[in-house]
Amino acid sequence: MLVLPPTLYEIIKRAGEWRLIDDIAAELGVPPESLMRYVEEGRAKGLLDVKKETEVAYELTDEGRVRAVEGLPEYKLLKSAVCGEGRCVATVPRGPEAQIALANLAKYGVRPRGGIIELDAETYQRVIAILDERQKALNSLDTAPRELIEEFVKRKLVKKVERTRIYVKAVAVDVKPAEVKTAITSEDIATGRWRTYVLKPFDLGVEPPEYPAPVPHFFNEFLDYVREVMVGLGFEEVRGPVLEVEFWNFDALFQAQDHPAREVHDTFYVQWGGPVEHVPEHLLEAVGRVHEEKWRYRWDRAKALNPVLRTQTTATTIRALAERGEGEYKVFTIGRVFRPEKLDPKHSMEFHQLDGIVVGPGLTFKHLLGQLEQIAKALGMARVRFRPAYFPFTSPSVEVYAEHPRLGWVEFGGAGVFRPEVTEPLGVKKSRVLAWGWGLDRIAMILLGIDDIRDLFTKDPEKLLEYYARWTRYKTSTGASGVRFTL
Repeated sequence: MLVLPPTLYEIIKRAGEWRLIDDIAAELGVPPESLMRYVEEGRAKGLLDVKKETEVAYELTDEGRVRAVEGLPEYKLLKSAVCGEGRCVATVPRGPEAQIALANLAKYGVRPRGGIIELDAETYQRVIAILDERQKALNSLDTAPRELIEEFVKRKLVKKVERTRIYVKAVAVDVKPAEVKTAITSEDIATGRWRTYVLKPFDLGVEPPEYPAPVPHFFNEFLDYVREVMVGLGFEEVRGPVLEVEFWNFDALFQAQDHPAREVHDTFYVQWGGPVEHVPEHLLEAVGRVHEEKWRYRWDRAKALNPVLRTQTTATTIRALAERGEGEYKVFTIGRVFRPEKLDPKHSMEFHQLDGIVVGPGLTFKHLLGQLEQIAKALGMARVRFRPAYFPFTSPSVEVYAEHPRLGWVEFGGAGVFRPEVTEPLGVKKSRVLAWGWGLDRIAMILLGIDDIRDLFTKDPEKLLEYYARWTRYKTSTGASGVRFTL
């Protein structure tokens, strides 16, 4: 007869047939995760058969739970309308939530004039009916249409989760429970009781669990919020690799191979013997040709295929431009980039960028400034300035600055219109491309009043609580007064 720890004994006693471990845990009045070490012990000793099944489900995020109770921003805004004499009028409030609402209402042709939305009663009822169905779908994900689920996922209102269900079945053996001890006394030895104990061993090599964060990390939530704002403004998210080749990071952006930014003091070069993504031959030829004609040097194909850690997320948006070519579309990407910077309160060797492009015929520099203004307003930046600048791949170009409450004016991004030398080798000859890259770490510092970029990655519980409180106040604030630009 085997002497077992009481918990393992109880599991075996209840698992005469295949049982879900969650059901056994409920019978014992303990959380399922507390039984897993005993399940593994029983399996290792040949006392339990174990099988796992994985199921996919969708559940609301923290933001989704708020929207399910309070209502989607666009739904709340339109429901605030006052109707009479065949017209319905809603006043647009200020703040980031209103910008999300307007971006989503624009999909149905609803746009404000002078801070007012005015619709005829028939149109109002039609749009409200659509939004009402979407609101109901958010509150009943199990029956929601697939396309709505996918949209909610993009807006970070819903997340996809995989749940593993564990089943156990006891192998027929003669067992009995015993008392678990971590130490024995002289009396235990003298009386012989130690023979009935299960002695729990200590493993000093096991790492202690990390102290749990008191709140969600504010910077992760900020990045998710920026993503939601961009999707709400009608942009599609694209993603790209962190390990890039110089072609996408530099050459496709008309950055000459002898440009100082491509030296080792500005770029992390990688010794990598593994596979890298293939660059189409026609693009290599077209980009190499424009480099030799315009920069007047011999372009090195081998250098263009060197692996680097990407220095800018423009490498991802330029990939999207090459893949999609002509047309009318808006895409963005959010991701980490790497540069050999000296770590100080304003600089880091790795940071996050928001990169975007708008593609279409007839676009101008004025359209670019308008697009930047719209994004800045949606993020709640109240004072922003443009300054003329030079970048190898855009003309005209600007640097973008915002005022930090204590650090003063801080540059957080650049923007411009892609030059023909960039777009034409990629097959884009009729459309114009507006492009920008913003440093999200600095934007977070500006909006949340953080003085040191290193604090964005803090694990200090007190700082996490303080910055999360700032993030909560920022997100719920409706006092943003718009953006003022000066040149």
